[in-house]
Formats: sequence, C-alpha cells, structure tokens
Amino acid sequence: MNLARFFRPHGIAIFGASENFTKINGRPLKFLLDQGYAGRIYPINPKYETLAGLPCFPDLAAIEGDVDLAIVALPAQAVPEALEACITKGVGGAVIFSSGFGEMNEAGRAREAELTALARRGALPVCGPNTVGFWNAHERVFATFSQAAEGTAEPGPIAFVTQSGAFGTAIVALLRERGLTPAYFVNSGNEAVLTFADFLEYVVHDERVRVIAGYIEGLKDGAKLLAVAHEALVLGKPLVLAKVGRSQAGARAALSHTGSLAGSDRVYSGVFRQHGIVRADSEDELLDQVAVFATCPLPAGSRIALVTHSGGAGVLMADKAESEGLETAAFSDDTRAALRKVVPEFGSISNPVDITAQFIAEPRLLRETLAIVLADPGVDLAIFYLGLMDSFAETIVEQFRAVRDGSEKPLLIAWAAASAGARAKMTEAGICAFPTATRAVAAAGALARYARTRERALKAPIPRAAPSAAQGSTAVAAGAQRTFELLRDFGIDVAAWKVAVSEDDAVAAAVEIGFPVALKVESPDILHKSDAHALALDLANEAAVREAYRTVLKAARSHDAGARIDGVLVQQMISGGVEAIVGVKRDAVFGPVVMAGLGGIFVEVLADVSFRAAPLTMEDAYEMLRELRGFPLLTGIRGRAAASVDDLAELLVNLSSLALAQSATLAEFDLNPVKVLSDRAVVVDALLIESR
Repeated sequence: MNLARFFRPHGIAIFGASENFTKINGRPLKFLLDQGYAGRIYPINPKYETLAGLPCFPDLAAIEGDVDLAIVALPAQAVPEALEACITKGVGGAVIFSSGFGEMNEAGRAREAELTALARRGALPVCGPNTVGFWNAHERVFATFSQAAEGTAEPGPIAFVTQSGAFGTAIVALLRERGLTPAYFVNSGNEAVLTFADFLEYVVHDERVRVIAGYIEGLKDGAKLLAVAHEALVLGKPLVLAKVGRSQAGARAALSHTGSLAGSDRVYSGVFRQHGIVRADSEDELLDQVAVFATCPLPAGSRIALVTHSGGAGVLMADKAESEGLETAAFSDDTRAALRKVVPEFGSISNPVDITAQFIAEPRLLRETLAIVLADPGVDLAIFYLGLMDSFAETIVEQFRAVRDGSEKPLLIAWAAASAGARAKMTEAGICAFPTATRAVAAAGALARYARTRERALKAPIPRAAPSAAQGSTAVAAGAQRTFELLRDFGIDVAAWKVAVSEDDAVAAAVEIGFPVALKVESPDILHKSDAHALALDLANEAAVREAYRTVLKAARSHDAGARIDGVLVQQMISGGVEAIVGVKRDAVFGPVVMAGLGGIFVEVLADVSFRAAPLTMEDAYEMLRELRGFPLLTGIRGRAAASVDDLAELLVNLSSLALAQSATLAEFDLNPVKVLSDRAVVVDALLIESR
C-alpha cells in the first residue's frame, strides 16, 4: 500500500474528537495544534459545533474537503462504521486507537478479522487497532494520544517503529535524554492491516532518515522484513531491532534434530545477522547502537585503537574487543615513533595506549595521541576511556571535537561517572559517548560488524526469495531412495547406497559398494534407526552382512510391530573426518532456514548450532561455520587433519537451493551425520519430512 497520504496528510479527520485535552480522544487535536501541524484538521463529534476554535462535524460525509488521514478514537463496536465512511470518502489511511479486538478474546479476534477484511476490500491502509498511534515530526503530524508527544519534538535522523506502545514511548524518552529525537514514531498495534515491516518500508525510503530502530515481539511478514532490511543495507541505513521472546515452545513437536534445535531465538539471531539487522538484547544496547550509528561514520575494518588514562581500563577494553570480534590494531613503526614523542615515559605506547593522568595538566596529550593513532593506516576506529574529570569537561570536550573533526574514522568515548553537564556538552557536540568501557566496545563491535555486512551486500547483492507456505498438514517421511537422489540432484555428496529386500540382495549390494558397509532398516515409520537399534555398522564380510540383515529386521519389528518395512539400506562406511549435522526446517516466519552444527556433544548437549534463511551465499555458509564454538575441530587441532570447510560450506549452499526448490512440501530435512573429510563433505544418513 502507498503510505504517502498516511504519513504526510494535508487533511486529518478525528473521529470522536473531544474538548477535554486530557482524554485519549482529546489529545490528538491538542498535539496537532501544539506541534504546529499546517494542514486542515476536521474534528468529528455530533455533540459539538466547534472544538478548539475549529468547525466540528457530525460525521465524515459532512466534510467537504479531502481527508488524507483519519484518527479513530471510538468504541470498538463503532469502528467498522467509521472505516466504511473512510472507504466511501476515499480517505488515504486510518489509525485506530480503539481496543477490544484481537488482544482480548475470541469475540475480539472475530471483530478484528472483519475489520481486516473490510479495510483490505476498500484498499484502506490501517494502523492498529489497539495502538497509541504515530507521528511524523517533519510534517508535524502527531496522530497519537501518547504523552511522549508533549513538549518539543524537533525531528532527528532516527525512525522508531514498535509493536509495544508503552515500552516504545519509554524508549523514545530515553532516546531524547541522549539527544536523539526520533523524527518518526510508529506503534503498529495489532497489525490488522499494516504490519511492522510495512512501516519500516516507508521510513527506510525517507531520505531524511539515517537510522531505523524497532521493537518486536513477533513477525507476521518475515519475507518482507528481510526485503526491507536488504534495501536498508544497500542504502546504508542501519536497522537496529530489539527482539524479545526466546521461547523454544515451537520446536516441541519437531520430528528431526533440526526442528528440535530451531528455537525461535536462534533463528531470529542467525537470520538478522545474515541480513545486516543489528540485534539489541536490552534497552541499553538499543540506545547505544542507535547512538553510535547516528553519530559515527562506518569503519573500513575491525582494527581498533584503545586509548586511556587507566591501564586497567585498557586491559578490560582489550578483552571485550576480542569477544566482539574486533582486532586490537598493531601500530606501525611511524605511529609508535610519533607516540613516543607525545606520551609520557611512564605511560604506554602499545595498544591499549596509556597517556596517564598527565593529560589533565597537558590537554594536548589527549588530542595529539588520538590524532596519531587515528592517522595510522592500520587503525579503523578508536575508543578513548576516561573517568570523572568534571572540572575539565569543557576543555576535554573541545579536544574530542577537534579530533573528531580532523578524522573520517569513528571515535567513541567511554566516560565513566561523567556529570550531567559533561554529558550535555558531549551531546551538544554530537560526540558518541558511553557510561562504561564495555558498552563503548560493544557499540564499536556492532558498528564494525554492520560495516562488514554492508560491504559484502554491495559487492554481491543477494535476491531473497519470498517463502511460500508448505502445503498440507500431514507429515510424511520420505524413503531413502527419494531422499538420497534429491540430495544428489542438488550436487550434495552422499555415501554410496542400495536398498535390499533379501539377504542375497544385501550381500550383492555390499560387494558392489565395497566393504565395510552399514545396514539400516528402511521404514517410513521408524525415523530414528539408532533409537530402535535397527542398524549395524562396520560390516566387513558377507557373513556379517547376512547376520546383520536378520538382526536389523528383528530389532525393527521388536521396536514397532506394526511398522511398514521396505527392506534394509546397505551403505558405504565412511571413516575418519569430523561429524557435522546439517538441516533445513520450514520456519513459520522466514520460510526455509538452514542449520549447521557439529556432531556429538556440540549438538546434543551444547546446542552449538547456527541458522540462516535460504538462499545462502558461500559467505553466509562460511559465517555460519565460524560462529560455531566447535569450529576449531574443522581446522585441525592436536595433530588431526583439517576437514574441508570449503566442501561443507558448498553443501550448505546447495542444501539451501534444494530447500527453496522444494519449499511447497519440505517441512524438515536432517543430514546427520555429514562426514567432513580433508577432501569432501559426504552425507551418511538423512531424514526428509514432507508435508502433504
């Protein structure tokens, strides 16, 4: 839907307008007047002839002029009639404050469904219901009843979209305390028509917006969010989202390992990282990340210089930098020589640099040291740490300003126990400051990670396919023949196999494949062979195969007497290498998502897995693998040969292509184990669950 009239209306009607400016239905009129909205305002309430000196109308039809936006502040039962009037008049959009819909009960959900159908039939963009509304400070449009619209609301470079009204307005207040006033605030409410992603799409394309922040509890349109995120990435507008809800409940009914490990939080984290969405885990992180993106340029890399007057703080920052994926820069000989001339002998010119408290007596130390390290070609960004120093705040801020203005690289400040006056001076100067060393380093890490992701996106923009809904509701396990042939069709290496229906067949298959072999029951009703003990490994000769054939079938029938048995799978034994588990699960929000992990304790106990949305690039795949705590096992440790990370990454990419091609029916797909050898990544076993 086109939201230009919604966000930039020339005429606004207020259903249920009140002369009492303390009431919910009175506040929008007050805010529009107080904030200097220049368009036409049409209060609607049959009780009044005028309101606040404006003509008041009995209904929408009585208004002669065009209406671009309607604010609906009526009881729930009166909302459909108001929307019908909006559609008839050709209103450009509506914001519905009214509660009593989907957030209440079954009856409310039914009312909301009717509202949705009505608005879509009339092509009417609707925000809400059950919303505190929105504002666009550039055009002075304050379609809200929130007290956050009180006072000065000068537009800044930030847009903030939230699914929570009360929490969202609290974040706005905290942003303002840091001198970061959102130009846009939108509470999406119940999202009966317009979704969180719809609002993001609009603000991303406003050239006046540089940073977009958001708060979400869940998504109705994951594909659109990813499309918007990609546009934001290309435009260089960081998207910072706080996502709450770390529930694993949705995975309880999963049939595969992939499904059981695909908790919503893991999927969100992986997909956000893949698409350059900066995830904030707390209010402080959200505020810090918005601040750093709003005030600092993007760094060219991840090499950081740490400068301080406290050796202890320097060590703390260096430790935190490593955990954030930042590299403590190695200074060039020229930089070290220049620092030696400036830093006191009892200080340190290594990174972290310690200029000692001598900079209080000689303020030039701060300015000159920072200028030197920022000029080093091996430094991409810098942090300066100090504590207290209120008596020297004005001088210190001027030094920071001079350094910042003299370099194109990001400069972040950690100022512990800074006074209110010092914080105000930093805000006024537009310098990014944090109250602790670790928060400054965390923000620097977010800045560098985003810059890396954006650079990758600009080099090779990735078209993202919209996930299609899986058809059917019955989960069916595919047979080995279909499963393995499908993998091979998409370039995925599978250990040689044959299905045998007799002892003689099994022996012939083993001879053809070559000893040693493994035998596993082939049954759509026994998904996990090891649980049923219906498998035998390392069979080295004909006699062992014959005995194993009988043993496997006996174990299968003992496990499930009614199970359908289609024979026994004879498969090549693959020795050595590192065991990995790879899979796909259809996520309700993002469609097919690919999982990677290492076998054994890393998956079963530590749940050491990584997720990305299909399709994947090779860089996505490498990033997934590097995230794993067990990744060093693939690179070779304690004399073990390195496994082929390249082949495993290629397998992940090919599996993502398979997932998209089969997205209409694929529910879950486990490749477990995958043996990663020095020259190949080969699937040993697989479980494909399809929806029919």
